[in-house]
Amino acid sequence: MHKEYGPVVRIAPNELAFVDARAWRDIMGGGASDLPKWHVVLYLFPYESSLANGNPCRREGMYGVPAFLPPHLQNTTNKEHHRTLRKALAPGFSDASLRAQESVVAEYIHLFIRRLKEKSKKGPLNLELWYRYVVFDIICELAVGESFKCLESDDLHPWIQAMVDGGKAVSFLTAINMYGPLTTAINAMIRRPAAAMMRLHNGMVKPLMEKRLEAGDRPDLINPLIRLHGGKASPLVCNASTIVGAGAETSASTLMAVTSLLIDSPEKLERLTEEVRSAFQSESQITAEAVSRLPFLVACLDESLRLFPQTGSPSLRVADRDTVISDVPVPKNTVVGIWTYAMYRDPTLWTDPNEFHPERFLGDPKYSNDVREAFKPFFTGSRDCIGKNLALLEMRLILAHMVFNFDMSRTDDPNSKDWVSKQKNAYIIWEKTPLPVQLTPVR
Repeated sequence: MHKEYGPVVRIAPNELAFVDARAWRDIMGGGASDLPKWHVVLYLFPYESSLANGNPCRREGMYGVPAFLPPHLQNTTNKEHHRTLRKALAPGFSDASLRAQESVVAEYIHLFIRRLKEKSKKGPLNLELWYRYVVFDIICELAVGESFKCLESDDLHPWIQAMVDGGKAVSFLTAINMYGPLTTAINAMIRRPAAAMMRLHNGMVKPLMEKRLEAGDRPDLINPLIRLHGGKASPLVCNASTIVGAGAETSASTLMAVTSLLIDSPEKLERLTEEVRSAFQSESQITAEAVSRLPFLVACLDESLRLFPQTGSPSLRVADRDTVISDVPVPKNTVVGIWTYAMYRDPTLWTDPNEFHPERFLGDPKYSNDVREAFKPFFTGSRDCIGKNLALLEMRLILAHMVFNFDMSRTDDPNSKDWVSKQKNAYIIWEKTPLPVQLTPVR
């Protein structure tokens, strides 16, 4: 649509879609200029209104607070409450904290590599699963002090699938609530199954949180929230799900994308292989600090984030006042969003927008006209991704270890070729297809 109608498109009676780089500043610029998140229309359940400055939550939009699901870092629309949660969590995601936890991350990556070496003897491996195994084990260990042992069991914990299904359900529920008079009838039909799914999810997570509370004080990501909420399990369930879900599926998606793009571009893979294997003589040398100094590896991940954004939907906001976004007057109560997939492939912003060229992030003059200000894979402003540093640490380390230990190539399976372009179902997170890859250990 943007190719035909331009950088600002009205996609609903009160909704505007933007692919203009200036929209980042105008919508999510930070401080007072931040537009508030849009509430989700979920008539299925009563709403919690105690955090909405004494006023009931508006029954509209994409983010909301069902009474059985206390507000958490991602869905709360109250700026002060978000600020409190973020302030409590921020120390755990700082560079210093992550350096202290790097040994934990390394332990799981080493297990990941060992398991891949064992399994690769039997033929190609589905990295769509294995990348999820390793990132979920890492983030669960860091968040709640206990991994799901996905790497050991070769299986995904049911909670993981429940989170994926939940994201898909929210996408459908949001769409349903755009059908006007039909909304009430449709919601009545799905009220019970939706509530049952949420009870199932909470039933899996709450015992983990209760076990974590019994463990007492420990240096994990959830510890500051335990102090903040006075040891209550219910608020921890929601925030733990957010940290684990947002922190794992997104990083796994990027690792799948970069692997696919590299095996589809042998000359790029060869260049990355040379960079990694010439930088390190042993796995013990592969540290977060060391991989951050590998420019082509960093550029490969950036280019993968451009071609395959971590989420398939925008972070929608609502204009709480008459305002101007990208020089376009926007009336109060208009819903606005930046659609990154369209923005990152816009030919007016990028040279060869649909092609994998990490060189564009390394100063190649061919790409000097790229509008780099448009590229914000972790968003911006006061609600940018709190887990950015952890995500980059994980992805850089895992990719470096993969290239150091294996020669990677496509298989005869059609799913192995051009994987990124075959991903079509973008809900809140991508619903991904298998990624079969031939791994040949080199050491």
